[in-house]
Amino acid sequence: MSLVKILEIALRTGRVTRRYPVEEPLLTPEFRGSIEVDPSKCWGCGACTKVCPSNALTLTPSGKGLVLEYFVGRCVFCGMCAEVCPAKAITVTKKFELASKNLRDLRSRVVHEVLRCSVCGAPITAEAEVRAVVKVSPITEEYVALCPRCRKERFTKSVALRIGASSGPS
Repeated sequence: MSLVKILEIALRTGRVTRRYPVEEPLLTPEFRGSIEVDPSKCWGCGACTKVCPSNALTLTPSGKGLVLEYFVGRCVFCGMCAEVCPAKAITVTKKFELASKNLRDLRSRVVHEVLRCSVCGAPITAEAEVRAVVKVSPITEEYVALCPRCRKERFTKSVALRIGASSGPS
């Protein structure tokens, strides 16, 4: 194709791009930008961190709590975290102008208090997650604040007592 032919087609077609940032960008309904985590809804379960392909979301213990951190500099805007979040705490926004001179501006954090075992004091999980699970699960209150080891010991003792009581002298 000759240069004259290409120029002819280009002049006939006209401008096909937007003059960003002078004009507003064209954002389709399918467009995905950065995510936002609603701290009031987040349980701290870590499901989002397990599916994040770029490790933009991390859940780490810190002092007396668990910290969910989102680093937008690593995010590929796939939206998988929002899809898997059981609490619907993550929303995908249309924000894409995220440049910053300060690295701290690219991080957001949600801090959760950790529930500790009422017997041995070992950390179990985020308190918000336990409250959410208790609402939908038939787990009894006496087992909620126990770590897996103490829960197993208590359950084993209760079963042994029942078996012992039923197999007693007749």
